[in-house]
Amino acid sequence: MLNILKSNRAVLLIWAVMIGGFVFAKLTVLEPLASNQQYTLLVLVIAIYLWTLSTMPQGASSIFVLALMIALGVVDEPDQAFQGFLTSGLYFIVLLSLISQVLVTVGLDQTIASWFQRFSGGHLGRIIISLPILMILLPIFLPSAVARYKILAPLITKMNELNGLGHDSLFHKFGLFVISFLNQKGTFIVFTGGGFSVIAYQLMVEYGVVNVQWLEWIGIMAPPLLVMAVLSSIAVWLYLKAKTNAPYEMTDTNYRSINQTDDKYNRHPQFRIVVLAFVAMVSAWIVTDPEAVPIILPPMAMIVFLALPSIGLVDNQLIRQFDWETFLLLGASFSLGFIMADNGTADVIAQGLLQLVPSDLNSVLMVGLIVIFIVLLRMMFTNGSSAIVVIFPIVMSYADFVNVSHVALAFLTMMVVGGMILIPIHAPTTYYASLAGVFSKGEQWVVAMISTSVTSVVAIIAAFLYW
Repeated sequence: MLNILKSNRAVLLIWAVMIGGFVFAKLTVLEPLASNQQYTLLVLVIAIYLWTLSTMPQGASSIFVLALMIALGVVDEPDQAFQGFLTSGLYFIVLLSLISQVLVTVGLDQTIASWFQRFSGGHLGRIIISLPILMILLPIFLPSAVARYKILAPLITKMNELNGLGHDSLFHKFGLFVISFLNQKGTFIVFTGGGFSVIAYQLMVEYGVVNVQWLEWIGIMAPPLLVMAVLSSIAVWLYLKAKTNAPYEMTDTNYRSINQTDDKYNRHPQFRIVVLAFVAMVSAWIVTDPEAVPIILPPMAMIVFLALPSIGLVDNQLIRQFDWETFLLLGASFSLGFIMADNGTADVIAQGLLQLVPSDLNSVLMVGLIVIFIVLLRMMFTNGSSAIVVIFPIVMSYADFVNVSHVALAFLTMMVVGGMILIPIHAPTTYYASLAGVFSKGEQWVVAMISTSVTSVVAIIAAFLYW
């Protein structure tokens, strides 16, 4: 027992600081708050620690957070602690993940890679120009950022090698930037583009901010995303070009080599059936009203179809492969976010922070400070999906105080939270890109700062001029 305590001194110290700090705050600055609000803040601090710094498995830590909500009286009834697991957005993520796995199984990823390779003709200049636009549009067809990364990373590496370029060439660095940083942000183009956008859409619906159709969402998000993609790509390209002196032009010999090494593969026998089912699902989102036909219904129907014995692409093994630890984490964070909004804790945090802001600031500066506040909160989380669940109700409480449209503030929050990728672990794709060893630590940091800053500035401008 003594050895266990000695080996966990740092952990015990952190817990002592958290508990001691809470007791002191409870007797001083938190005294005006209701008891359930005080303990909600304690659970929030503990949850942030468990999900970011602690080595405790995410699944177990999420169960611990749920237990704290019940044990500390944050909820009136135990069932209320599990309300996050009742939101359809959580199961929408499960369904899209399963569908994405099936699309990869039948070879849609290889088909897209082949199409892109034929379109580019092996010309690096054409790839450099078209790749950012592809990353914004590809989430419409493949709702998984990790799958999109795994499709294009080998293709970029192969073209880099066939052109005789070094491992840390300008082309390789820029390509990895696009399929990691821009790939993660391209998720926003549709609310079915990935787990983060699904959660953001569900939060907007749950809080009564907006309930739009699939095509309407594209109309809202596409212009700011395209502007962000172009500006950040130009800025990152210029920075990387200044850091890299190696040429990126290709020779005729290399062009022939690429054509000769075009990957050949046999299509899965059920490729067309799966693609047609996917097109039917997307078509259902386009032509139906989400208030009449819930957006979760088409993917549910597709999963059932793919599980038919005559097809058999969705089986128990596929379902077991889903990351259920993330399911528990998201469910617990959903519950915590809803509880913070219901018992007024989110409003208390917003009002407390507003006291630090001068009252005579104009709306633009006020929104700028809100963005800084979002960035600071986002830094506490390694996962954007869990971050937005906690941050969203707090930020939405600002809308009435600063006289900003709820819709504009909601989309701004989504872009800033999802677009803030300062360290590799902030997104799976940037983590995979960091493992490639192409970027130096300094380059990784500068590229992340450029990407995050451009996204935040575009979001602020869109909040006032477009949304």
